Amino acid sequence: MEEKEAKQYYLFVKGKKVWVEEEVYRAYVRPISAAKKAEERNLKCLVRGKNGRLIRCNENCKNCKYYEEGNILPGGIISLDGLMNCGYEGNADIDMEDEIISTEQIGERSASLHAAFEKLNERQRYIIWEIYFNKRSQVELAGELGIGKTSMSKAVSRALKSMKKFFEEF
Repeated sequence: MEEKEAKQYYLFVKGKKVWVEEEVYRAYVRPISAAKKAEERNLKCLVRGKNGRLIRCNENCKNCKYYEEGNILPGGIISLDGLMNCGYEGNADIDMEDEIISTEQIGERSASLHAAFEKLNERQRYIIWEIYFNKRSQVELAGELGIGKTSMSKAVSRALKSMKKFFEEF
């Protein structure tokens, strides 16, 4: 039985060819390959699919009817007018500017909440997480931690005061 020669993998570091293990090579190349695929995908137009949702066009942009009509540039996103001409019915009740502002505000609030949460000590974070995110009762958590209901209530109160103080200073 003949043995196959092991494939050798190389990367260029500062212009020099450096031998690396297959695992290192794949870990280095994978994100580059993924970025290249994403870039190619983003060059495709957004069009209305069979179910009415926007999807990426699978056609060659040069043969695309939207491209031929001059509604879009190859790889571009169809304008709102172009979408309406294609039969897409947008929701006229939604104010896009308000939606974008609202989404940004939610993101900002979420980031500041996360920052306040990170300022708590480990025990306080655990208590707040379990009560508010895992929907556990204070009584149940007090039993797990081996403390009384009153102590648990005070611990929650202190953690919330800490977070409130963070927001007042923020």
